[in-house]
Formats: sequence, C-alpha cells, structure tokens
Amino acid sequence: MRSDLEAEENRPEERRSQSLGSWLASRRRSLRRNLSPVLGAFLVQRLTETLRLTIEDPQGIVSHPPQEPLIFAFWHNRLLVMPALYSRHFPGRRLVALVSASNDGELLSRLLSQFGFEAARGSSSRRGSLGFRTILRLGREGRDIAVTPDGPRGPRYRLQDGILQIAQLLGRSILPITCSFSRKSELRSWDRFQIPHPFCACHIQVGALIAPPKDGSLTELTACRLALEEALSRDATG
Repeated sequence: MRSDLEAEENRPEERRSQSLGSWLASRRRSLRRNLSPVLGAFLVQRLTETLRLTIEDPQGIVSHPPQEPLIFAFWHNRLLVMPALYSRHFPGRRLVALVSASNDGELLSRLLSQFGFEAARGSSSRRGSLGFRTILRLGREGRDIAVTPDGPRGPRYRLQDGILQIAQLLGRSILPITCSFSRKSELRSWDRFQIPHPFCACHIQVGALIAPPKDGSLTELTACRLALEEALSRDATG
C-alpha cells in the first residue's frame, strides 16, 4: 500500500519532468530549424574564405560577366562552396537554385536564403512539376539559375535532361563549372558529398558557354548534352 502511495505522490513530479523534457525537445527542434541555416551559412562563408582559390577562366566570364542571365551547372557533390563563390564573384545578380522537395532540400533552401538566393522546390526531370515551373517563371524574370544536373537523387555524375529542357525553353546558355579540392572529406551519401578542409587548395575551372538547344529535337538535345558532359567530365572522377 505504501509503495502505491509513494508512486502516486511521484506521478506529478514525473509528469512535470516529462513536460519539461517535451518542452526542451521542442525548443531544440525550433532552434535547430531556425538557427541552423544562419549558423550553416556563417560556417560555409568562413570555410570558403580560408580556401586557397585559383580560377581558370579562359573566356573571362568571371572577370567580365555577360549581361544576360546564365544557367550555372556543376555536380551535386560540389555544391557546398558554390553559394559563397557566386556571391563573391557575381555581386548584384539574382539567382534561383533548383532544390529537391525532400527534407534535405528544405534545409538547403533555408541555407541558400541566407545568401540571398531563392529556391525552386521540386524535380527538374518532370516538366509539369512545381520546381520546373518555378524555375521557368523566375528565369524569365531575369534571374541566374543554378542546377546540379545529376541531382537531386543521382546517379552520381549522370546528367539528367532537366537542365537541357530549361535551357531550351528559356533560350539561355549553360555555364559549366568544375571544382576540385586538394584535401577534402566525403559523406556517405549517394553523391559522396564533398567538404573541403580549411586552408586547402581549391581550383575552379569555368568552362565555355554552351548554347541552348535551338529546339527540342533529339539531335539538338544530344549535342548540348555531349558538350555539357565533356565540360563537366573533369570532376566526374573524384
């Protein structure tokens, strides 16, 4: 009987403890949701600033960017440093990035917002998808577009058709970007996402502009695909 009474007396304390635990858990989720993009953008910016950067740009596109908006293309696993590099070398321009509708895509879209970029959530492989329609709408408003042509789910280094269709529908050139690090870590993700080590060498190669397909014919799409695959092939081995 006494143990039953003691148990009954302890229940309010247990309930208060559980309530406090639930409250702390909800606060942690809230803080993670609200602060992670800010902290993430800060860390990415600081990491990028430590890199020993070299840019190979034979066409002079970085030093003298064209007036017309562009489609930037790079592999998904090189994504980490691209927002900070774009902000540094293409100031004053507006950019929208195609981001998956997954939970990871939600985190990425919040991270991009800290750099002043917009995210179009959805698939690039389905022309009727929300992400595809948003990219076209914002692209027509004059924004640059960033697309990882093997994303959002791969296979790694396998170019999907979405970027070609976007280029053809907008009549916009594609600018291939390759990026290599002297020292890096790789995540165990489908793309082996790369995180450069602080103060490592980072070599950026800016390819030649690739003209958009003039129409949706197989011949035009194939020619554009081959040119883009060749330009990005330098990064397809690491």
